[in-house]
Amino acid sequence: MAAAVAGLLVLAGVVWLVLPGDEVEPRPREYADVTACLLTDQQGVAGSAAAPVWAAMQGASDRTHGQVRYLAVTGDQSVVNAQSFVGSLVLSRCSVIVAVPGIAADAVRAVAPQQPQQRFLVIGGAEPGSANVSRLDAGEISPAIEKVLASGQ
Repeated sequence: MAAAVAGLLVLAGVVWLVLPGDEVEPRPREYADVTACLLTDQQGVAGSAAAPVWAAMQGASDRTHGQVRYLAVTGDQSVVNAQSFVGSLVLSRCSVIVAVPGIAADAVRAVAPQQPQQRFLVIGGAEPGSANVSRLDAGEISPAIEKVLASGQ
């Protein structure tokens, strides 16, 4: 009987040493209720046009606690198909929709006149044809996104 009690005490001691102590549970990051959404082609944020834009958006999110996310156009890589993806982002209530050059930017330019309440940013390319679309050079993305995320609009 004494050996069994001693064995249980040793086992309890080993378990106590192995189990982690009172570690503080990591808290989830709290985000502001503002989201910047990036539209890309099928390459997603790994594409050469989207990667620096996504990195700038993530940096702006870190500094402001605004949310960022992206949506890659799947299926047919055409402007007509990409327009439905723009519509999905509009319906998801993105504060601003950012489009990389190519089919994403062309789709935004096509949809923007029918969505005057939505704010759009296109990277490079031709001047926008709608008042709710702003054209930015790649170096302007981070400050522009940071401004949107910080203002909540």
